Amino acid sequence: MDSTGESHTEVSQQDCETTKSDAVVNPTRAENEVKEPIPDESKLSISDIRSQLCHMQMVSWRTVSNIHSNINTMQKNQALHQLNLSKNYNDCHRLLKIEEEMQLATFKKQEDLAMQRLEEKTLNLVHLMEKLQKARTVDQLEVIEDTLKTLENPEEELDIGEPPVRLRIWNEMIHMVKPIPEQIKFDPQSAHPNLVLSPDLKKVRFEPNPQTLKGSPQCFEPGLYVLGTPGFKSGRHYWEVNVGDKSSWIIGVVKESVERKGAWELNSSNGYWVLRKQDDNVYYGLGNTCEMLTYDFPPMRIGICLDLFKSHLIFYDASTTDILHQLSLCFAKETLFPFFCPGVPVREDDWCPLTICA
Repeated sequence: MDSTGESHTEVSQQDCETTKSDAVVNPTRAENEVKEPIPDESKLSISDIRSQLCHMQMVSWRTVSNIHSNINTMQKNQALHQLNLSKNYNDCHRLLKIEEEMQLATFKKQEDLAMQRLEEKTLNLVHLMEKLQKARTVDQLEVIEDTLKTLENPEEELDIGEPPVRLRIWNEMIHMVKPIPEQIKFDPQSAHPNLVLSPDLKKVRFEPNPQTLKGSPQCFEPGLYVLGTPGFKSGRHYWEVNVGDKSSWIIGVVKESVERKGAWELNSSNGYWVLRKQDDNVYYGLGNTCEMLTYDFPPMRIGICLDLFKSHLIFYDASTTDILHQLSLCFAKETLFPFFCPGVPVREDDWCPLTICA
Protein backbone atom coordinates (compact mmCIF):
# COMPACT_ATOMS: atom_id res chain seq x y z
CA MET A 1 0.00 0.00 0.00
CA ASP A 2 2.73 2.47 0.89
CA SER A 3 4.70 1.68 -2.25
CA THR A 4 1.60 2.20 -4.36
CA GLY A 5 0.92 5.54 -2.72
CA GLU A 6 4.45 6.63 -3.28
CA SER A 7 4.27 5.61 -6.93
CA HIS A 8 1.06 7.66 -7.37
CA THR A 9 2.74 10.61 -5.76
CA GLU A 10 5.69 10.32 -8.08
CA VAL A 11 3.44 10.10 -11.14
CA SER A 12 1.53 13.21 -10.04
CA GLN A 13 4.75 15.10 -9.55
CA GLN A 14 6.00 13.96 -12.95
CA ASP A 15 2.75 15.08 -14.58
CA CYS A 16 3.05 18.50 -12.98
CA GLU A 17 6.65 18.82 -14.07
CA THR A 18 5.70 17.69 -17.59
CA THR A 19 2.94 20.32 -17.73
CA LYS A 20 5.31 23.01 -16.54
CA SER A 21 7.93 22.02 -19.10
CA ASP A 22 5.34 22.00 -21.89
CA ALA A 23 4.22 25.47 -20.86
CA VAL A 24 7.74 26.74 -21.17
CA VAL A 25 8.43 24.96 -24.48
CA ASN A 26 4.99 25.62 -26.09
CA PRO A 27 3.49 28.79 -24.61
CA THR A 28 0.61 28.81 -27.15
CA ARG A 29 -0.54 25.45 -26.02
CA ALA A 30 -0.26 26.56 -22.42
CA GLU A 31 -2.35 29.62 -23.09
CA ASN A 32 -4.99 27.54 -24.83
CA GLU A 33 -5.11 25.10 -21.96
CA VAL A 34 -5.36 27.93 -19.45
CA LYS A 35 -8.17 29.65 -21.38
CA GLU A 36 -10.38 26.58 -21.58
CA PRO A 37 -12.00 26.96 -18.18
CA ILE A 38 -12.58 30.74 -18.72
CA PRO A 39 -16.18 31.64 -19.67
CA ASP A 40 -17.05 32.48 -23.31
CA GLU A 41 -15.87 35.98 -24.21
CA SER A 42 -18.88 36.46 -26.54
CA LYS A 43 -21.00 37.12 -23.49
CA LEU A 44 -21.57 40.87 -23.00
CA SER A 45 -20.63 42.65 -19.87
CA ILE A 46 -23.19 44.45 -17.74
CA SER A 47 -22.03 47.84 -19.04
CA ASP A 48 -22.42 46.66 -22.66
CA ILE A 49 -25.90 45.36 -21.94
CA ARG A 50 -26.85 48.66 -20.31
CA SER A 51 -25.47 50.57 -23.30
CA GLN A 52 -27.50 48.45 -25.71
CA LEU A 53 -30.62 48.87 -23.61
CA CYS A 54 -30.15 52.64 -23.62
CA HIS A 55 -29.72 52.60 -27.40
CA MET A 56 -32.82 50.47 -27.86
CA GLN A 57 -34.80 52.79 -25.61
CA MET A 58 -33.68 55.80 -27.65
CA VAL A 59 -34.68 54.07 -30.88
CA SER A 60 -38.03 53.10 -29.36
CA TRP A 61 -38.73 56.63 -28.16
CA ARG A 62 -37.72 58.02 -31.55
CA THR A 63 -40.06 55.57 -33.27
CA VAL A 64 -42.91 56.44 -30.92
CA SER A 65 -42.24 60.13 -31.52
CA ASN A 66 -42.37 59.61 -35.30
CA ILE A 67 -45.60 57.66 -34.97
CA HIS A 68 -47.16 60.46 -32.90
CA SER A 69 -45.95 62.99 -35.46
CA ASN A 70 -47.49 60.96 -38.31
CA ILE A 71 -50.74 60.64 -36.35
CA ASN A 72 -50.85 64.40 -35.80
CA THR A 73 -50.17 65.02 -39.48
CA MET A 74 -52.87 62.55 -40.51
CA GLN A 75 -55.35 64.15 -38.12
CA LYS A 76 -54.57 67.62 -39.46
CA ASN A 77 -54.90 66.42 -43.06
CA GLN A 78 -58.12 64.61 -42.22
CA ALA A 79 -59.57 67.70 -40.56
CA LEU A 80 -58.58 69.81 -43.55
CA HIS A 81 -60.05 67.24 -45.93
CA GLN A 82 -63.31 67.12 -43.97
CA LEU A 83 -63.48 70.91 -43.93
CA ASN A 84 -62.92 71.14 -47.68
CA LEU A 85 -65.37 68.32 -48.35
CA SER A 86 -68.02 69.95 -46.19
CA LYS A 87 -67.45 73.28 -47.92
CA ASN A 88 -67.72 71.69 -51.37
CA TYR A 89 -70.97 69.93 -50.48
CA ASN A 90 -72.37 73.10 -48.89
CA ASP A 91 -71.57 74.98 -52.08
CA CYS A 92 -73.26 72.26 -54.13
CA HIS A 93 -76.32 72.29 -51.86
CA ARG A 94 -76.49 76.07 -52.11
CA LEU A 95 -76.28 75.89 -55.90
CA LEU A 96 -79.00 73.24 -56.01
CA LYS A 97 -81.20 75.30 -53.69
CA ILE A 98 -80.80 78.37 -55.89
CA GLU A 99 -81.49 76.31 -59.01
CA GLU A 100 -84.57 74.75 -57.37
CA GLU A 101 -85.96 78.17 -56.43
CA MET A 102 -85.34 79.48 -59.95
CA GLN A 103 -87.03 76.48 -61.55
CA LEU A 104 -90.00 76.67 -59.17
CA ALA A 105 -90.39 80.37 -59.90
CA THR A 106 -90.27 79.73 -63.65
CA PHE A 107 -92.80 76.93 -63.32
CA LYS A 108 -95.08 79.18 -61.22
CA LYS A 109 -95.00 81.84 -63.93
CA GLN A 110 -95.87 79.24 -66.58
CA GLU A 111 -98.65 77.90 -64.39
CA ASP A 112 -100.08 81.39 -63.74
CA LEU A 113 -99.97 82.21 -67.46
CA ALA A 114 -101.70 78.92 -68.38
CA MET A 115 -104.40 79.50 -65.76
CA GLN A 116 -104.93 83.03 -67.06
CA ARG A 117 -105.38 81.75 -70.60
CA LEU A 118 -107.84 79.07 -69.43
CA GLU A 119 -109.83 81.65 -67.49
CA GLU A 120 -109.95 83.95 -70.54
CA LYS A 121 -111.06 81.04 -72.72
CA THR A 122 -113.77 80.07 -70.23
CA LEU A 123 -114.98 83.66 -70.06
CA ASN A 124 -115.10 83.90 -73.86
CA LEU A 125 -117.11 80.68 -74.02
CA VAL A 126 -119.61 82.08 -71.49
CA HIS A 127 -120.03 85.24 -73.57
CA LEU A 128 -120.37 83.14 -76.72
CA MET A 129 -123.14 81.07 -75.12
CA GLU A 130 -124.97 84.25 -74.19
CA LYS A 131 -124.69 85.47 -77.79
CA LEU A 132 -125.86 82.10 -79.04
CA GLN A 133 -129.02 82.37 -76.95
CA LYS A 134 -129.74 85.83 -78.34
CA ALA A 135 -128.90 85.03 -81.96
CA ARG A 136 -131.81 85.44 -84.39
CA THR A 137 -130.25 85.42 -87.85
CA VAL A 138 -128.02 83.15 -89.92
CA ASP A 139 -125.29 85.79 -90.09
CA GLN A 140 -125.14 86.00 -86.30
CA LEU A 141 -124.87 82.21 -86.10
CA GLU A 142 -121.99 82.18 -88.64
CA VAL A 143 -120.07 84.76 -86.61
CA ILE A 144 -120.61 82.73 -83.44
CA GLU A 145 -119.49 79.57 -85.25
CA ASP A 146 -116.26 81.22 -86.47
CA THR A 147 -115.54 82.46 -82.96
CA LEU A 148 -116.15 78.99 -81.54
CA LYS A 149 -113.64 77.48 -84.00
CA THR A 150 -110.93 79.84 -82.76
CA LEU A 151 -111.69 78.85 -79.21
CA GLU A 152 -111.43 75.18 -80.14
CA ASN A 153 -107.79 75.58 -81.31
CA PRO A 154 -105.49 73.80 -78.84
CA GLU A 155 -103.49 75.97 -76.53
CA GLU A 156 -99.83 75.29 -75.66
CA GLU A 157 -99.73 72.69 -72.95
CA LEU A 158 -98.11 73.52 -69.67
CA ASP A 159 -94.57 72.19 -69.68
CA ILE A 160 -94.42 70.15 -66.50
CA GLY A 161 -91.60 67.86 -67.65
CA GLU A 162 -88.18 67.77 -66.04
CA PRO A 163 -86.18 70.74 -67.32
CA PRO A 164 -82.83 70.00 -68.98
CA VAL A 165 -80.81 71.50 -66.15
CA ARG A 166 -78.63 68.53 -65.14
CA LEU A 167 -75.84 69.26 -67.59
CA ARG A 168 -75.80 72.98 -66.81
CA ILE A 169 -75.82 72.37 -63.04
CA TRP A 170 -73.06 69.78 -63.32
CA ASN A 171 -70.91 72.16 -65.36
CA GLU A 172 -71.28 74.72 -62.59
CA MET A 173 -70.73 72.18 -59.81
CA ILE A 174 -67.62 70.72 -61.37
CA HIS A 175 -65.78 74.00 -60.85
CA MET A 176 -66.65 73.81 -57.16
CA VAL A 177 -65.50 70.22 -56.75
CA LYS A 178 -62.25 70.57 -58.70
CA PRO A 179 -59.31 72.41 -57.13
CA ILE A 180 -58.41 75.86 -58.38
CA PRO A 181 -55.77 75.42 -61.11
CA GLU A 182 -52.24 76.59 -60.39
CA GLN A 183 -50.78 79.41 -62.46
CA ILE A 184 -48.39 77.22 -64.46
CA LYS A 185 -46.26 78.59 -67.32
CA PHE A 186 -43.75 76.99 -69.67
CA ASP A 187 -40.06 77.42 -68.87
CA PRO A 188 -38.33 78.82 -72.02
CA GLN A 189 -34.87 77.77 -70.81
CA SER A 190 -35.89 74.11 -70.75
CA ALA A 191 -37.67 74.01 -74.13
CA HIS A 192 -36.21 71.97 -76.98
CA PRO A 193 -35.09 74.25 -79.87
CA ASN A 194 -37.91 72.90 -82.08
CA LEU A 195 -40.58 73.94 -79.58
CA VAL A 196 -42.14 77.38 -79.93
CA LEU A 197 -43.82 79.03 -76.93
CA SER A 198 -46.56 81.66 -77.03
CA PRO A 199 -45.79 85.13 -75.62
CA ASP A 200 -47.84 84.39 -72.48
CA LEU A 201 -45.93 81.06 -72.05
CA LYS A 202 -49.22 79.13 -71.99
CA LYS A 203 -48.98 77.34 -75.36
CA VAL A 204 -46.33 75.16 -76.94
CA ARG A 205 -46.18 73.72 -80.46
CA PHE A 206 -43.71 71.93 -82.69
CA GLU A 207 -41.74 73.96 -85.26
CA PRO A 208 -39.82 71.99 -87.94
CA ASN A 209 -37.29 74.80 -88.37
CA PRO A 210 -35.67 75.47 -84.98
CA GLN A 211 -35.29 79.07 -83.88
CA THR A 212 -31.79 78.44 -82.59
CA LEU A 213 -29.19 76.06 -83.99
CA LYS A 214 -27.89 75.18 -80.55
CA GLY A 215 -29.98 74.90 -77.43
CA SER A 216 -29.11 76.21 -74.00
CA PRO A 217 -27.47 73.92 -71.42
CA GLN A 218 -30.81 73.74 -69.56
CA CYS A 219 -32.91 72.65 -72.55
CA PHE A 220 -33.92 69.09 -73.37
CA GLU A 221 -32.22 67.42 -76.34
CA PRO A 222 -33.05 65.33 -78.30
CA GLY A 223 -36.39 64.90 -76.47
CA LEU A 224 -39.10 67.37 -77.54
CA TYR A 225 -39.74 68.31 -73.93
CA VAL A 226 -40.36 71.44 -71.91
CA LEU A 227 -40.85 72.02 -68.19
CA GLY A 228 -43.47 74.08 -66.44
CA THR A 229 -42.87 76.49 -63.60
CA PRO A 230 -43.03 76.79 -60.68
CA GLY A 231 -41.78 73.52 -59.23
CA PHE A 232 -43.28 71.92 -56.14
CA LYS A 233 -41.66 70.28 -53.12
CA SER A 234 -44.67 69.91 -50.82
CA GLY A 235 -48.43 70.40 -50.67
CA ARG A 236 -51.22 69.58 -53.11
CA HIS A 237 -51.30 71.17 -56.57
CA TYR A 238 -53.57 71.02 -59.62
CA TRP A 239 -53.36 72.25 -63.20
CA GLU A 240 -55.17 71.50 -66.46
CA VAL A 241 -53.85 70.93 -69.98
CA ASN A 242 -55.83 71.13 -73.21
CA VAL A 243 -54.50 68.32 -75.40
CA GLY A 244 -57.25 68.62 -78.01
CA ASP A 245 -57.43 65.90 -80.64
CA LYS A 246 -53.66 65.54 -81.06
CA SER A 247 -52.45 62.04 -81.93
CA SER A 248 -49.51 62.12 -79.48
CA TRP A 249 -48.45 64.01 -76.37
CA ILE A 250 -46.85 63.50 -72.95
CA ILE A 251 -47.78 65.26 -69.69
CA GLY A 252 -46.84 64.68 -66.06
CA VAL A 253 -44.05 65.63 -63.66
CA VAL A 254 -40.28 65.09 -63.46
CA LYS A 255 -37.62 65.48 -60.79
CA GLU A 256 -35.49 68.61 -60.80
CA SER A 257 -32.35 66.50 -61.27
CA VAL A 258 -33.64 64.74 -64.39
CA GLU A 259 -31.10 64.42 -67.20
CA ARG A 260 -31.83 66.91 -69.97
CA LYS A 261 -29.35 65.70 -72.57
CA GLY A 262 -29.57 62.32 -74.25
CA ALA A 263 -32.32 59.78 -74.77
CA TRP A 264 -33.77 58.34 -71.56
CA GLU A 265 -36.61 55.97 -70.85
CA LEU A 266 -39.62 57.65 -69.28
CA ASN A 267 -39.88 55.87 -65.93
CA SER A 268 -39.57 56.62 -62.24
CA SER A 269 -35.97 55.35 -62.10
CA ASN A 270 -34.98 58.21 -64.42
CA GLY A 271 -37.25 60.69 -62.62
CA TYR A 272 -40.38 60.66 -64.85
CA TRP A 273 -44.04 60.11 -63.88
CA VAL A 274 -46.17 60.75 -66.96
CA LEU A 275 -49.26 59.93 -69.00
CA ARG A 276 -48.49 59.41 -72.68
CA LYS A 277 -50.69 59.25 -75.76
CA GLN A 278 -48.86 57.41 -78.52
CA ASP A 279 -51.65 56.87 -81.05
CA ASP A 280 -55.43 57.11 -81.33
CA ASN A 281 -56.83 55.59 -78.12
CA VAL A 282 -53.42 54.15 -77.21
CA TYR A 283 -52.22 55.53 -73.89
CA TYR A 284 -49.52 54.58 -71.40
CA GLY A 285 -49.11 55.33 -67.71
CA LEU A 286 -45.36 55.50 -67.08
CA GLY A 287 -43.90 55.45 -63.57
CA ASN A 288 -42.75 52.46 -61.57
CA THR A 289 -44.27 50.33 -64.35
CA CYS A 290 -45.49 50.78 -67.91
CA GLU A 291 -49.25 50.27 -68.12
CA MET A 292 -51.23 50.41 -71.35
CA LEU A 293 -54.57 52.25 -71.08
CA THR A 294 -57.65 52.68 -73.27
CA TYR A 295 -60.63 55.02 -72.90
CA ASP A 296 -64.13 54.98 -74.37
CA PHE A 297 -63.95 58.70 -75.02
CA PRO A 298 -60.51 60.27 -75.61
CA PRO A 299 -59.96 63.07 -73.07
CA MET A 300 -59.55 66.52 -74.61
CA ARG A 301 -58.73 68.42 -71.43
CA ILE A 302 -56.77 66.71 -68.67
CA GLY A 303 -56.46 67.73 -65.03
CA ILE A 304 -53.26 66.81 -63.18
CA CYS A 305 -53.31 66.59 -59.38
CA LEU A 306 -49.92 66.37 -57.66
CA ASP A 307 -50.54 65.36 -54.03
CA LEU A 308 -47.25 65.37 -52.15
CA PHE A 309 -49.05 64.69 -48.86
CA LYS A 310 -50.03 61.25 -50.09
CA SER A 311 -47.17 60.88 -52.61
CA HIS A 312 -49.28 60.26 -55.68
CA LEU A 313 -50.04 61.82 -59.06
CA ILE A 314 -53.56 61.58 -60.51
CA PHE A 315 -54.71 62.36 -64.06
CA TYR A 316 -58.37 63.37 -64.51
CA ASP A 317 -60.67 63.95 -67.43
CA ALA A 318 -61.27 67.61 -66.61
CA SER A 319 -64.69 67.57 -68.32
CA THR A 320 -66.11 64.73 -66.21
CA THR A 321 -63.59 64.49 -63.29
CA ASP A 322 -63.22 60.77 -64.06
CA ILE A 323 -59.83 59.38 -63.02
CA LEU A 324 -57.75 58.45 -66.05
CA HIS A 325 -54.71 57.06 -64.23
CA GLN A 326 -52.89 57.24 -60.89
CA LEU A 327 -49.16 56.92 -60.17
CA SER A 328 -47.32 56.50 -56.87
CA LEU A 329 -44.36 58.80 -56.26
CA CYS A 330 -41.26 57.28 -54.68
CA PHE A 331 -38.45 59.80 -54.56
CA ALA A 332 -36.21 61.74 -52.23
CA LYS A 333 -37.43 65.10 -51.05
CA GLU A 334 -36.73 66.81 -54.34
CA THR A 335 -38.56 69.50 -56.27
CA LEU A 336 -40.93 68.21 -58.97
CA PHE A 337 -41.72 70.21 -62.12
CA PRO A 338 -44.66 69.94 -64.55
CA PHE A 339 -43.56 68.19 -67.73
CA PHE A 340 -44.89 68.49 -71.29
CA CYS A 341 -44.32 67.14 -74.80
CA PRO A 342 -46.61 68.28 -77.69
CA GLY A 343 -45.46 65.41 -79.93
CA VAL A 344 -44.30 65.33 -83.53
CA PRO A 345 -47.07 66.26 -86.02
CA VAL A 346 -48.27 63.46 -88.28
CA ARG A 347 -51.66 64.94 -89.20
CA GLU A 348 -53.34 68.34 -89.30
CA ASP A 349 -54.67 68.33 -85.71
CA ASP A 350 -51.15 67.70 -84.38
CA TRP A 351 -50.04 71.19 -85.40
CA CYS A 352 -52.36 72.63 -82.74
CA PRO A 353 -50.55 73.73 -79.58
CA LEU A 354 -50.56 72.03 -76.21
CA THR A 355 -52.19 74.58 -73.90
CA ILE A 356 -52.02 75.15 -70.15
CA CYS A 357 -55.53 76.17 -69.11
CA ALA A 358 -55.99 79.16 -66.82
